[in-house]
Formats: sequence, structure tokens, C-alpha cells
Amino acid sequence: MTDQPIPDGLFAYEDGKYHPSEFTRGPWRPDAQHGGPPAGLLAHLCQPEVKPDEFLAHLDIELLRPIPLTSLTPSVSRRQVSGRVARIESQISSERGEVVAQASALVLQTTKLTEPDWLAEVPPATSPPSEDARADPPRWASGNVTSYHRNAVEHRFTEGDFREPGPAVDWMRLRMPLIAGRETSGLERIAAAADFGSGISAIYGPDAEMGLINANLAIAMYRHHVGEWVSLDATTHVGAQGTGLGVTMLGDTNGLVGVATQSLLGYSLRRDAT
Repeated sequence: MTDQPIPDGLFAYEDGKYHPSEFTRGPWRPDAQHGGPPAGLLAHLCQPEVKPDEFLAHLDIELLRPIPLTSLTPSVSRRQVSGRVARIESQISSERGEVVAQASALVLQTTKLTEPDWLAEVPPATSPPSEDARADPPRWASGNVTSYHRNAVEHRFTEGDFREPGPAVDWMRLRMPLIAGRETSGLERIAAAADFGSGISAIYGPDAEMGLINANLAIAMYRHHVGEWVSLDATTHVGAQGTGLGVTMLGDTNGLVGVATQSLLGYSLRRDAT
């Protein structure tokens, strides 16, 4: 891992733009971000449009092209679908004016329910494992440079591992705020972590010439996330046609928060480092 000092945030906000730090870099190319930071940024843009009596229940994130490590221009709009349902759309654009990622949030008006006649069983509340379970991700194609997956996030596994194919359970937390000078919300933490689901539950080992990369990220939640830690209980499914589906149960120290899915595209890869 690099000895580069931890910045005040993954992004700095100045003059109406978000400026990414080196800690947003992804694993596949040195000039592009990991999917987690822009997902968190898109969630951050949606939040102010959510009213006090509403809940952001679903977030669809599209990564349209590589997200550059240069300044990003935001835009956000709200559309009322019905009296109790709204849509919030957020986008981030590159310095060239291209939309590089966008999100659509489903917002529902809250209500007070009577006692349910039936409740689904949910996994019991757990706690992050001890420091002994901490794991450092492989370098993959990024080499020995500062990157989000290795330097900005702490990983502690209770099942599986980065280097072994198969399902995995990873507890994660950010080492810095998403936006410098601002407290990171539970929604932002969930969005910044959920993109790891297909990575920690890969169907190939780190030396393989093939892989699956996500083209989108969909997050559905039934309650607010609390605390610093996000748990990801992830499994990757693959079809005979060479595309896949990542399914990740999202949680915190109080138990289940929601679920994330990723549509996965098969590709060939030559790794320079593992």
C-alpha cells in the first residue's frame, strides 16, 4: 500500500464541481475511477431532494463510460410521479461535457403502519470482525499506485477472500469522508460500498485471463443504514451466454439494510500484477 497521506475526502467540492482525489482510482486503468466513489457521489447529489417525510428506497446507477480523475460537473432534478412517489435524477459530467455516470432514485412517502400480521426473518445483527480479519485487495491491473479498493477502504472478511473465487462476506468502511468537510451519510456509505459485490465474489481467481465487470448497480433498501461499517454478503451467478448477475445482501451492525444487484459483462483481461 502507498504511504501517500490520507486526503480530507474522496472528493473536494469547489466552484460548483467535484474534484476527485487519487484515492478514487479504480483497479483496471490508471486514469479512471473505481465505481464506488462516483456511485457515492450520485447518491450524495440525490439526498438534498429527499423531503423529511420521504425515504429513498431504490437507487439505479449507470456507469456510462470510464469516470475520469478530473473535475466532474453535477446536475440533479426531481420529478413527482404521483402524490406519494417521486423520482430524483442525478448526473455527473466530465470536463469535455460528456455524461459519464447517472442515477435514478425512487423516493417514497413514509407512513406509520399498524403492527404487521407477519414479518420476514432477517439475518441477526452482527459486528465487524477484529483487526486480524483485515485483508488487502490484489493490485490487479492498477499496479502499485494509490487506488480506491486498496487505500480508501478497509476490508475485513468473515467468509471468502479477494483471491479465492466464490461467495464472500466482507465488512467495509471508508478511511475518509466521501466529500471533504462533510459527514458521510448512511446512503452514501452503502452506495460507495455496494459496487464491490461482484469483485469480492468473483467466479475467477486473480491469475485468470477472464473476468466479469459490472455495467450497472441497483440498490434497494427498506431502512436507513447506521454506523461506519457496511457488510456485503455477495454471490456472483453466471449464464451460459457469458454474462452474469451479482447479488449482494447489504447490512450494518443492526442487521439487514437491503440488497444490491449488478449486471455483469464478461471480458478477457491480462493482469500485470496480482
